[in-house]
Amino acid sequence: RMGPGVSWLLGVLLALRVSPTRTGVENSNGSRVTQQITVSGVSSGGFFAVQFHVAYSSIIRGAGIIAGGPFYCAQGNVDIALTSCMRTPGLISVDELVAITHSTYLTTRTIDDPKNLSMDTKVWLFTGTEDTVVNPGVVHKLQSYYGNFGVDEIKLVDTVPAEHSWVTDSYGNSCSFKGEPYINNCGYNAANELLTYLHSTSGKGNLSSTSVHTSLNNFTGTNKSSKGGGKLVKINQKTFVPPGVIPAAIGLHDTAYAFLPDGCSFGGQNCDIHVAFHGCLQGIPKIGMQFVNNTGLNEVAAAYNIIVLYPQAMATLTNPKGCWDWWGYSGEDYSSQ
Repeated sequence: RMGPGVSWLLGVLLALRVSPTRTGVENSNGSRVTQQITVSGVSSGGFFAVQFHVAYSSIIRGAGIIAGGPFYCAQGNVDIALTSCMRTPGLISVDELVAITHSTYLTTRTIDDPKNLSMDTKVWLFTGTEDTVVNPGVVHKLQSYYGNFGVDEIKLVDTVPAEHSWVTDSYGNSCSFKGEPYINNCGYNAANELLTYLHSTSGKGNLSSTSVHTSLNNFTGTNKSSKGGGKLVKINQKTFVPPGVIPAAIGLHDTAYAFLPDGCSFGGQNCDIHVAFHGCLQGIPKIGMQFVNNTGLNEVAAAYNIIVLYPQAMATLTNPKGCWDWWGYSGEDYSSQ
């Protein structure tokens, strides 16, 4: 079940009236159109984006991971998460995690067939050389993990002297700074690099602009203007959790956002979808709208007509830093559909 993040995305896709598959989507009129759905994340969001990608490899076309590690790295154990998966990557057995991935699919069918990962998938990886939170070797292990599944198009960026952060070329703390909002200005535009890499072969067609615009407005409430040639659309996450469940009880903030480029609202232009998962201490209650507004994703998305979804986790007693669940705080089936 992988916590609330997956149901949130699938709920949004249903609200947009699409039935996602690996090779495209079926529009509301029954026609099949080319679509790319990709994910990205930093730190806990990076680990979670990998989980998301592996669990739903039938619909996710690519992943951009900053300071994240392999699927099921923590194996449901917070001590492993804090040691092997963050500080001592030499303890990570890629062979074991690959075997677990295969066996999970074969014995439980709670993740998609990992063979999907070899089908025209792109992966973009980043680790800062000065990252003192997630050792660069963890990202190297992730590169090996994806390679074991036949992912041919993997780009690794590991030469930028960045601390633990989402890296930009215009916003944030100094490149070597460690701390909130965990967005650092290193003169490197990670958003542009990952989005253009993941979507470079896309025809950028999924839904008609009218369908996207109408469907979003049907369930999001008030639009808010944003820089970057588009609008930020507020989303009530309560709409996409099980009936009777309070979002905070499962680690979700009440509000998430989607960036809707002007080209997706007007002029008949079709759009791809990208889902961006923030890291620990980067949710709205902690740093406000900085992750939504200042990673650079919206500006690139506006240029290439990509809708960006920003689900929002929040702190709870079992998750005091507002991380996405990649070690099991939400239950033993945290890494499955």
